[in-house]
Amino acid sequence: MIHLALHGSLERFFAVLIEHYAGAFPLGLAPVQVRVLTASEKQVEWASTVEKVLRAHHLRVESDLSLDKLGAKIRCAQVEKNPVMSVCGDKEVAQRMVSPRTRDGKQAEPMPLEEFARYLVNEARILRGGVGAIS
Repeated sequence: MIHLALHGSLERFFAVLIEHYAGAFPLGLAPVQVRVLTASEKQVEWASTVEKVLRAHHLRVESDLSLDKLGAKIRCAQVEKNPVMSVCGDKEVAQRMVSPRTRDGKQAEPMPLEEFARYLVNEARILRGGVGAIS
């Protein structure tokens, strides 16, 4: 029987990490960093654009384009412990902006998409080990 202790220690490391954060990982470690949410089907095109731009910045993004109510989508993203949600409503589409929201319910002012993407990249980089971190 061949035993490789590296695998066991790696599994223990991830177990400790998951337990420490209780599954609510910081932005740099989260499997899904941003969840893009639409208020209705009228915002699907803008939400797809938001997702593409964020992916172009190497962020891990998922979209919820379902016909559920916005409150239900927000609640689902919070239960899944997504660090940031980008809410796309009629106002955001008209202004070509995004409304960031954190998993703890803090709502930020609407901001331009590129500014939002740069903010998230910088925030994730800081959490991964500084400006010189390998991305």
